[in-house]
Amino acid sequence: MKKKSKLLNVVSIILIVFSVIGILSGIFAIIMKDLMDASYEMLGMEPLPTWYYFYSLAVGIIELVAGIMGVMYKSRKSVLIIGAVYCLGIVISLCVEAVLVGFTFLSLLSLILPILYMWGWYQSE
Repeated sequence: MKKKSKLLNVVSIILIVFSVIGILSGIFAIIMKDLMDASYEMLGMEPLPTWYYFYSLAVGIIELVAGIMGVMYKSRKSVLIIGAVYCLGIVISLCVEAVLVGFTFLSLLSLILPILYMWGWYQSE
């Protein structure tokens, strides 16, 4: 019998909520790209490239899938695979963000949920 940890269940529900918010904001950012670019230029910053908006939308979808698979917990191996893909997406996002916008210590906070997700997977049987 498969036993899912409570941590994995809680983190998966949080991932689902945050990913829906991220997907919706990604869709709105793509739709209103001209307004976003004008805002960046008004602040004296370089606007983000269009592909970055689509990448963040893709990471949001991966996050949603990871949350759903963590709640369902059909297979330990499948949760590990989607968790690893999710962690890789977040790390790539951090690297791209460091290049485009600049690195800040607060950017490392985005690693909390992937680490907790993988720790919840580790605690599950």
